[in-house]
Amino acid sequence: MPIYSFVSGEGDVIDKIVPKGTESVNIDGIKYKRSIVSEGFSIGGSAAVPSQADQVMRGYQKLEKEEGSRFLKRSPFTTKQIKKAWGF
Repeated sequence: MPIYSFVSGEGDVIDKIVPKGTESVNIDGIKYKRSIVSEGFSIGGSAAVPSQADQVMRGYQKLEKEEGSRFLKRSPFTTKQIKKAWGF
């Protein structure tokens, strides 16, 4: 069931979990009509962006899987320079 915002005649706003398609609700004798404009949304989960170091390591791992362990021979930088630049 979605969360909808409802507005009363006096301008009070409430958020309520109701079945899809509900256009109005009565709470304590006050009629609230569903707001046309959404005031927000919620996202469940706990996804996080990996650190830059993790992203670089994943990139190197992908290259090594695709091209073998000697993929760095084509790079103008040495392994030590790369590690120093990324703080490994």
